Formats: sequence, C-alpha cells, structure tokens
Amino acid sequence: MTTRPSPENKLTIKLRIEPSCLGPNGIDHIETFCAVAAKMFATVAPELVNWELTPRYDKQLPEQECFIDERRLSDEQTSLFLRHVGWEWDELQDQLDSILAQLVERYFKTLP
Repeated sequence: MTTRPSPENKLTIKLRIEPSCLGPNGIDHIETFCAVAAKMFATVAPELVNWELTPRYDKQLPEQECFIDERRLSDEQTSLFLRHVGWEWDELQDQLDSILAQLVERYFKTLP
C-alpha cells in the first residue's frame, strides 16, 4: 500500500541545470530554459514532488538535492521516502534524465 505525503511533507527536488547542456551559447538561454522546463516538470508526480529548476552556475553545488520542509535529505533518505510512497529513486532519476533530454531537444528546435 502506498501513502501520499501531506502537502507540507512533499518532497522538493532541486535540479540545477548546466548551461552547457544547451550548447556553447547555453549561458544565454539557461534562465528561459529552466523556466520552461519547470512548467513541464510540474506535471510529474505533482501530488508527491515540488520541483525547483535553476541554472547551475556554481559547479561546487550538486546537480540535484532533495528536501522535505527545507531539510536536506541524503540519497538514502530520499530513497526511503520514495519507497514509502510507492516510488523508486532510481526509476524517478531515469525518468528525470529522459524528460530533460527531451526538453533540451525541443528547446533546440525553437531556436533560430
């Protein structure tokens, strides 16, 4: 049986996106890309996850972090939380990678 987290206990996944994923001029597009991508990600498990997409200007910061009520979770804690609600972290990460790749491809098609 899976349970749904209460709104205040939803998982927040912060994804930091490398400007270079948008090519050599990615720095010029990354802010817009993150805004558009955030709208798409908002449709992925909205009952479970709050998504934050932001450019990764500081390479010392991790590409992704997970939080509950602003408390950072380790990968193990994230896995346990997701398992509790019927999800697997590895599967969700694979889905995220796939969505991001599709969004990058679509974004390139919109550029002149």
